[in-house]
Amino acid sequence: MKQVLGTILRAIAGIAAVVCVLSPMTGMGALVFVIALFVAIIAGVTGSHLRNDEDQGGYWPTDPKSPSQP
Repeated sequence: MKQVLGTILRAIAGIAAVVCVLSPMTGMGALVFVIALFVAIIAGVTGSHLRNDEDQGGYWPTDPKSPSQP
């Protein structure tokens, strides 16, 4: 269930990102741009956490023990 919800949220983030890119920067378009940007960021981050994506390219290794420690 969590993975399905995560997928839906990531899809919403993608749609919001397209709206953000295609919105005009005059008048109400600037407000649409800002709202779509916030929705894309929040939905994308939440969707990634719900799907338990481990392949996000982080710096730290999964096993923090170095080979010299027993």
